[in-house]
Amino acid sequence: MGSLISTKEVALAREHPRGTERRRLLPYRDALNDVVAYAALAESDRDAIVRWAETRRRIKEAYGIDHDPANLADPLLPEDRLRAHVIAGERAAARRNDFADPGGDLIAVVAALRRS
Repeated sequence: MGSLISTKEVALAREHPRGTERRRLLPYRDALNDVVAYAALAESDRDAIVRWAETRRRIKEAYGIDHDPANLADPLLPEDRLRAHVIAGERAAARRNDFADPGGDLIAVVAALRRS
């Protein structure tokens, strides 16, 4: 999994967060609603989700853009819920219940979880 997310990628996602999220995550709808389905995905598919979740973390951290509960048409998943689901799915895939999310760069966290 490539760990570098370019500033261009973050800028595009920041400009069009809902459309970008829809394009990136729609193929994984079932996996985003079920940890077992997430864990069953090929690693390359999980990488795509991890990469988007890290992009969302960076956007939220730098620009404050996240799920807006007042906007009923807002399809963005809350960043913290997406991250928790990714960590749970990766723990299930690795068969590790003892891994605690240390926070920070999700790509690095997932890489550490997969290595351990």
